[in-house]
Amino acid sequence: MASSVASKALSLLVGSLLFLGSVGCKGPEPVAPVVPEALPLRGTDFSQLPKIEGWNYDFKSADSTSKDALEILAESGLNCVRVKVWNNPTGDGSLEELIPFVGRIKALDMQVMLTLHYSDTWADPGAQDVPSEWANLDFNTLLDSVYENTKHVVEVLAPDYVQIGNEINHGLMHPFGLRDGDGQFQQLLDAGIRGAKAADSTVITILHYAGFTNAKPFYNIVDSLDFDWIGLSYYPKWHGTDMDALEAACFEMQDSFHRPVAIVETSYAWTLGWNDWTNNHIGSAADLHPDYPATKAGQAAFIQRMRTLTDSLGTGLVYWGAELVAYKGPQAQDGSPYENQALFDFEGIAVPAMAELGKN
Repeated sequence: MASSVASKALSLLVGSLLFLGSVGCKGPEPVAPVVPEALPLRGTDFSQLPKIEGWNYDFKSADSTSKDALEILAESGLNCVRVKVWNNPTGDGSLEELIPFVGRIKALDMQVMLTLHYSDTWADPGAQDVPSEWANLDFNTLLDSVYENTKHVVEVLAPDYVQIGNEINHGLMHPFGLRDGDGQFQQLLDAGIRGAKAADSTVITILHYAGFTNAKPFYNIVDSLDFDWIGLSYYPKWHGTDMDALEAACFEMQDSFHRPVAIVETSYAWTLGWNDWTNNHIGSAADLHPDYPATKAGQAAFIQRMRTLTDSLGTGLVYWGAELVAYKGPQAQDGSPYENQALFDFEGIAVPAMAELGKN
């Protein structure tokens, strides 16, 4: 990846310049900073691709040409790929899987965003299970483990961005890191942030909250920590359809906390149909935003609206589940609940939202 460290350092400088006026500094009339080519982010989480490739799924570009799925992202203009990291020694989300996968991403000159779940499996607001190998540790040893694990992962994978936890609304690594005000939650986050920075002082650290309506109180309690970006999830089904309120909240937090705000997860349906026997998360009109029908054009328009917001923030947009097609076949009952929100249709062809996401 060309000039990765320089780009990260420059992006942090740009963030500082953007917020200079809000902290009361006086000086010459500021000159609008040049935004690095790497920003705003135009990315997607693509974590399950190694697993899906094991099923020999045929991904196709918008012109129906079969291609490597990562190449389709790059050719569509995407510049960042987000991948999960689990505390597994092998297999899903492990370093064994991620070392070659991240290498492929970097070979296409795309940036890498890591999401450290600090779990053996998916972590989100409703599930923050401590990794099995850390379950019986005392708290001080757990802090050391978080620090060393994070440092090692960042050293090995050399990401541009790293999330310390995934959707940590109610804490992480329960019961140790419950967001209960006793300080252990903040100490665990601090250990992760310090570990990441020890490995690479220029890596951009992100704390990730799902939604926006109660995000400001959350960031109030972590504001003293030395993290770089605020990262939010936004899904109309779970977080409401008032996108003007979302925009206002983003700018309010940017002003209040003097940190860039990014949307690091979002998705939308391009159909209410299905391609396997696995129930989809978005399955009826009640799950949709009233302004955006579940059509390919409606999904692309939703992405356009989100891009307008995140480009104005200067950070960018990261989609979730672009690769989650019905890869196990049409009769799978354990297939993909995101097949109708993927950025590939039921024939494996890249949908118009892919181009909208990658548009310069």
